[in-house]
Amino acid sequence: MPTTSPGLSLIIGSRNEGDYLRRTVEGALALTPPEGGLECSLYDDASSDGSTDFCDEPHWRQRRDQGTVRLQRGAFRIGVSRGRRQGAAGCRAEVLVFLDAHLEFPQSDLWLKVQDHFRNPGCDLLGIDCFDSRNGASTAGSIYSSKRLCHLNPAWVRLQSDPLVDVTAPFVNGGFFAIRRQVYERLEGFPDFLEDWGHEDRFLSMLAGLCGYHCRVDQRLRVGHLYKDVFNEQEGLTQPEAFSDPLPSDGVVLPEVVFRHADAATRGVSTMLMNSLRCGAVLYSAEVAERMHEQLRFDFGAKMVETALQLLLQEKPQLKTLMLRLGLGPEQRDRQMVDFFQRFRPVLPMLDEAELHATAHLQDAQLALDRVRQLPLALSSLHQPDADHYRTARLYREALYGFQLQRHEEATRLLAELLTIDPDYLPAICLLAVNLRAVGRQAGERFWLQRGADIIERHRQVGPGPIGAFHPASLNPYLRHLYWPEADRMIWAALADLEERAGHPSAAVGWLLKLLDQSPEESAVREQLLRLIQPAG
Repeated sequence: MPTTSPGLSLIIGSRNEGDYLRRTVEGALALTPPEGGLECSLYDDASSDGSTDFCDEPHWRQRRDQGTVRLQRGAFRIGVSRGRRQGAAGCRAEVLVFLDAHLEFPQSDLWLKVQDHFRNPGCDLLGIDCFDSRNGASTAGSIYSSKRLCHLNPAWVRLQSDPLVDVTAPFVNGGFFAIRRQVYERLEGFPDFLEDWGHEDRFLSMLAGLCGYHCRVDQRLRVGHLYKDVFNEQEGLTQPEAFSDPLPSDGVVLPEVVFRHADAATRGVSTMLMNSLRCGAVLYSAEVAERMHEQLRFDFGAKMVETALQLLLQEKPQLKTLMLRLGLGPEQRDRQMVDFFQRFRPVLPMLDEAELHATAHLQDAQLALDRVRQLPLALSSLHQPDADHYRTARLYREALYGFQLQRHEEATRLLAELLTIDPDYLPAICLLAVNLRAVGRQAGERFWLQRGADIIERHRQVGPGPIGAFHPASLNPYLRHLYWPEADRMIWAALADLEERAGHPSAAVGWLLKLLDQSPEESAVREQLLRLIQPAG
């Protein structure tokens, strides 16, 4: 085993990666080594496909005997975060580089460049361009971020067309995640409370920011990353046996704390939901965490989230203990969180999404309008259809609060713009019709009511209705699928009134019959119908 520390430690976690793992390891070790050389630590997360069998070949056996390559294998799956945590155990370099197991390395001097970056004391974590190896699509010019507070969906915020060089960023992409060893140990490594996959890169990046460390990005450095649509989770016929090469005693050492997870599986609670709640309990103030809970209720349903929050109460003492070990009491964490959000506000779409929906709970329409107007009209990080969904939601909220403040011309303009994006969005059509009625623009009101009636008929399902939640013309995740209650009844009744006032009783009768088809005993509708069909005299 080498007596001097290597220049870089590469840590690769793997589960059922097939030949990709071997190609990744061979590619990484074929590059020009950094000053001091490389060591490579592999953690096999209970794979059943024999993807680490190559490590028993003579060439690899010799490397393992020399200590430049180490293999650990778990008997059961522990997930990405805990796998990386275990893979880093014993690593001796002053810079740790966590790699996904499906990378390509087009730059022969990559490790030399990475090592150069960490000679700068202002670089604590480093991200690079992880371009898509399937089609060459680059992340250069974009900042890695999070679409929502719950960190279930990543986002890339486009800043420029050229690669970002020596830019401070909020997060480092987990496909290639480089970090100083002393910082990694100070943060107590990738958390063992995260299960399965996801969250770990943005959690550790933001935790580093809260503790005063800096993530840097240099997208002149590149690796090809296989962005997977499907994961190989087919179980093998045999259970893998736990195994570990000897771990150096002078390598990474983390506190021997075993996180005791609440039994979410037997309660039917999603692992991803629990991961989001755990991250929020550490990273966010109570107010921001509640905004995240609201998002999660939309994703998973109120019942499951309430069950998950009860389970989280069992785990919170352990999370609070972690925060105290890191020197992050609640008050300091909250101050650092506010500072983090202020520094990176333009590249944190998760804050815009949360703020947009938070305005729905404000009682003061003017305050709500002011806060909505501070939000961007579009988010460059979103792809379709999310980009249009956000723009629609942003315009709808501003129009709604303008209507409540009787700013009808302004609301009309905003709703007209919205309907160029989503011409069939039924809540906007209903609001526009009501708004036009308020200013006496009867022709416009009739036009949009008729359009709404046509949309309702186009989507008419079995039964007379009335339509309710999750109508196809009311779906917008950035408005939590907000719908206009009984929109069909509102539209038909308004059209009947317009036709009656215009002296078109037969047309009015047609709309009233639709209402009676839903509620045959409704006295007000029956009386209006009788008035129209009763002969004069």
